[in-house]
Amino acid sequence: MTRIRRNLGLAFALTLSAMPATAQQAEFDQGIDLLRRGRKEEALAAFQSVIASGLSNEQAYELWRSSDDSRVWIDMMVEGGEYDLVARRFLDLAKLGRKERLDDQGAIQGLITELRGTDDALERRRIIRQLSADHGEYAVPSLLAGLADVSDDDWRITAMTALKHMDNGVVQPLIAALGSDDAYLRRNVAMTLGNIGDVRAAGVLQALSADSDSSVAAAASDAAVSCGSTGDAVEQLLQTGDDYHNRRDNVLRPYQYSDVVWSWSDGGLASTPVPRAIYNDLLAKQAYERALGVDSSALSALSGIARAYVNIDAKITALEEAGADVGEFEEQSDLAAMAVSVAGVDALDLALQWAVLTDDTATGARLCMALADVASAPTDGLLEAVDSSEGALQGEAAVALGNAAWRGGHDAGGLVVANLGAAVGREIVRIVAVVDAQTDRADAVARSLGANDVMVNHRGTGGAGLVMLHRLPGLDAILIGDGLADMTLDQILADIGANDALSGTPVFLMSTDPDTVDLYGDRFAGTLADANDLSALDAVFEENLSGDRARAEGLAQRAAKTLARLSRAGQTDIASATTGLAACLATRGDAVILPAMGALGAAGGPDSIDALMAVAANGDNSDEARAAAANALGGIFSRHALPAENGVGLRDLLGSDASRDVRLAAARALGRLQLAGSDRAALISAAATLSE
Repeated sequence: MTRIRRNLGLAFALTLSAMPATAQQAEFDQGIDLLRRGRKEEALAAFQSVIASGLSNEQAYELWRSSDDSRVWIDMMVEGGEYDLVARRFLDLAKLGRKERLDDQGAIQGLITELRGTDDALERRRIIRQLSADHGEYAVPSLLAGLADVSDDDWRITAMTALKHMDNGVVQPLIAALGSDDAYLRRNVAMTLGNIGDVRAAGVLQALSADSDSSVAAAASDAAVSCGSTGDAVEQLLQTGDDYHNRRDNVLRPYQYSDVVWSWSDGGLASTPVPRAIYNDLLAKQAYERALGVDSSALSALSGIARAYVNIDAKITALEEAGADVGEFEEQSDLAAMAVSVAGVDALDLALQWAVLTDDTATGARLCMALADVASAPTDGLLEAVDSSEGALQGEAAVALGNAAWRGGHDAGGLVVANLGAAVGREIVRIVAVVDAQTDRADAVARSLGANDVMVNHRGTGGAGLVMLHRLPGLDAILIGDGLADMTLDQILADIGANDALSGTPVFLMSTDPDTVDLYGDRFAGTLADANDLSALDAVFEENLSGDRARAEGLAQRAAKTLARLSRAGQTDIASATTGLAACLATRGDAVILPAMGALGAAGGPDSIDALMAVAANGDNSDEARAAAANALGGIFSRHALPAENGVGLRDLLGSDASRDVRLAAARALGRLQLAGSDRAALISAAATLSE
């Protein structure tokens, strides 16, 4: 953020709560006037203030319409730097505002009738502009009728021209229309996409160049070149899928999100409502499916589909946890879960390798969970993941490798066992995301938080930061630094606000610039001026850990069950995990400690006795847990010759008010103590006395 406002002494202190629409209009008009008079710095300050006020999409759209001069925005973009950032942000907001009034079929049909009924070029241009501005992609089905009309060349040309000059939101439904059985329509849609020249259509057009109809093939081939095709349909579609997965702005700028995805069904275009959170994943899936349609043996395409489905399932679950109504999307979630299950080890593992390579921790962890159900031998992706620096990814990879060893009947190895033990015993940590271009400041924050057992994930640009935020589960706080080179603070805040999974996550501003704090401070949960003083986060860290605790419990439970399986199978020495297994007994619930105690019973040593005895003796624990602890002690007693005092706690249980199951388990454990005859007699005598 520049320091223009202070240098010029302009008093733009209006904030979201203080700047009504009339004030926004006045300041916007002032900015336009200043820019036209060449007073660029003052104009920039005015536009910054309007955007920082919390400008809504609809307000931005109305202001944009009122400017009536595209040269204003072109001049700012040409100026570069923060001028370009502010101009692009304003246009993004305006286009989002336009989307809010799109799907009015009555209005669309009225405009289509007007368009067909006039020969006046200026009037046609006005109608096309209105179709684009007010309706965008929702006007495509009506205009397709013109592209399919073999009896009216004038209307066909008019419809194609209209689509060429409309907003690029028309690209997605046009791509879907390439699935038509009507060769004439396919040809005209391909030609229209070629006229638009959007890279999103390059791969599907390249694939269509092999169409059985020669006119369609020729039109698609030319159009693919116009859209920047590489000449290889599969390669192009795979790249497009990856671009959608990573939300790259060559395919998915903020205004290019939609509330629907398009498909060709029953001879026409059909739109399906989708939550914004999974929009990019659905488009990625479509691209990969098209690649698989070209080459059914393309493992990368199958891996891309699996990765997309993993994210769709996870995001719908996250939306549900955040309180969103996901009833209408449950079918998508069920379909995703089934598709991942049948994708196969090779496809899932290649997707995991991508996740490790790109530091996509959340997706990688979910892929490990899928592999845990199907792999029967170590895979390259799992071995890379278990060797990563991310605790959650390491833990899930260890679970998958452990289950593969159990399923395949081989030794899991020391690294896997160590990571399983760590996953069971690991304390729940806080997770904070930092988006900051100032590396020194970000490093200082990471050091301060790391000293307090907080996991920090840092990205240096706004674009990379938003990708990270969409991937990371269970964030406790987000810290945004001023001075990002690629995005305004308003843009970052808007994207976070549009993500339901982050709706409850507090966002803090990192800045020492009073101008920036003045503009944006009220839109953040707080401001951090000193990277070494993060006391403003104390209240955040005192909040309940329900979401994180559930995730940590789930991993710990899976790790404990895996260790129990390995210990029972006997092919793997799990001794290195027993410390973690014993450590979890005082802090975890039955879902974790029951399998953990099963593993300790098979592989634990004398150093686990105190932790197990504490569970058995605690009347607040469930009977199942207390009995399992006694049984685990019996397993240790059977493998180690120990003095009689190790059975004192269990002996006391025999005469307690514990349930019959607990007392019987204690008695069985005492029976496995390797004692001399006199010691055994003394123990029986004491037990009899206690029971009287």
